[in-house]
Amino acid sequence: MNLSLFAEDTQKQESGSPCYIGDEGSCFHVKRLGTEQTQKEVGDIKKALYGFAPKEIDNNLIMGHWLAEFGVTGWDEISDGDDMLEYSKMNALNIFTNEKYYLSLNQLLLNHATDYANYLFDETNEDVEAVKKS
Repeated sequence: MNLSLFAEDTQKQESGSPCYIGDEGSCFHVKRLGTEQTQKEVGDIKKALYGFAPKEIDNNLIMGHWLAEFGVTGWDEISDGDDMLEYSKMNALNIFTNEKYYLSLNQLLLNHATDYANYLFDETNEDVEAVKKS
């Protein structure tokens, strides 16, 4: 086994990997979830929302805030029906903290953020795809 097939690009981890949705060129740029930095970000959000000793928490809300504040670094070709939405932290917060997206859009983006293959060096991605095809 060639270990270089698992080498992640730290720049992609931080700036975001493209998560294409649909066939219209719609794309969210999503940071890697699971790094030391993102664990700190999630912890800080939890403390800000619930204090230091919460009895109950809503993980969907916490992760919605993480997507809005840190996880999604931009998007392309995203609309709310008729109008294209410009990327902004406020628009992101309105989307990702909306309960109707928790188990669909948010979960899709979080799954993308935890899949190591989305953060590999581009050359490694090409190698992985070649191996899959053979």
